[in-house]
Amino acid sequence: MNKTTHREQALHVLMMPDYRADNPYQSLLTQALEQENVAVAFPNGYRRVFPIFRAMKDGQHSIDVLHLHWLGPYIKGDRWPIKFFYSIKFLIDIWLIRLSGIRVVWTVHNYISHDSRFPRLEIGLRRILCRLVDRVIVHNYSSLKDICQLYQLSEAKAAVIPIGTYRHVYASPIDSLTARKQLQLPLSGRIFLHQGFLRPYKGVEALLQVWADHHTAFAGDTLLIAGKPFDEAYRQQLIQLAADVKGVMLHLEFIEDDQLHLFFSAATVVVLPFTQILTSSSLLLAMSYSKPVIAPKLGGIAETLATANDLLYDPKDENGLLNSLKASKQIDLEELSQRVKAACDRLSWDAIGQKTQQLYRLALHSVD
Repeated sequence: MNKTTHREQALHVLMMPDYRADNPYQSLLTQALEQENVAVAFPNGYRRVFPIFRAMKDGQHSIDVLHLHWLGPYIKGDRWPIKFFYSIKFLIDIWLIRLSGIRVVWTVHNYISHDSRFPRLEIGLRRILCRLVDRVIVHNYSSLKDICQLYQLSEAKAAVIPIGTYRHVYASPIDSLTARKQLQLPLSGRIFLHQGFLRPYKGVEALLQVWADHHTAFAGDTLLIAGKPFDEAYRQQLIQLAADVKGVMLHLEFIEDDQLHLFFSAATVVVLPFTQILTSSSLLLAMSYSKPVIAPKLGGIAETLATANDLLYDPKDENGLLNSLKASKQIDLEELSQRVKAACDRLSWDAIGQKTQQLYRLALHSVD
């Protein structure tokens, strides 16, 4: 793979918001971009008034490109008037950036914010944002046309660049039996793992209900729900749903980075029963440990898994999740695991860094 030559002028990119503490995605992208002669900066704190424009002004270097990611921190509000106010303020912030001569690239991580209370307002904001930015990144071809239609975005303005592997971010897998012993999990039977930050859109309630209704089909197996619920009310809801259900174990705590490998080493299959999704770090993490995945055919899941999609189901089929859970007990999981590994091998951060810096340069040469 050809690297960017040193004769090309270095690019200075401001990446916002800074979610590196919660997700390795931005750190891995930054490392890949640095190999392509791109210097990436992140904001120093959060300013209340025009935080993006002020972050640009506070930087040590002049910025060529603003790379915008998640919009949530900039469009706050539980009530419509407040949400509308922050939405207008955000759009003015981006407009000020454009007036300063800085190009803007936006990566779309979700159709709208998870659990959005005002979807029409947010879709309207995203349509305006698409007119303001120079380029839009989508993580998979499967969602490209839907996003372009929803946002009234020209496909010529969009580029498909996937999320890369999370291998080598966390500790390597260990023997499954050893991991089970360390986590005090059953030493026999299959372990169906759902891991991640727990929110309603991830479908954990439906998973628990299916398991409760059909627990005899999974006698001797374990459903392990591991992660921190997004609030106390949801924690109590999950505890109540799991009460007295055979074979369910709850680990409702944040899992430290140095413990993640234990959960994936212990797991037989990873279950991700999303009700809505565009891209998923949970999917990439499961693939990085070569784990077979049960999930609906939503967003870019099937495209990301490529030929390792045996356990995906139609989200419109009310028995889809149950059937995939049962199917996982009948197929060769070792062979499927090898195909998951092969699909993950394609997701090189080197290629992603190269494609992203090329898109930055296209944005710099775009005509308003």
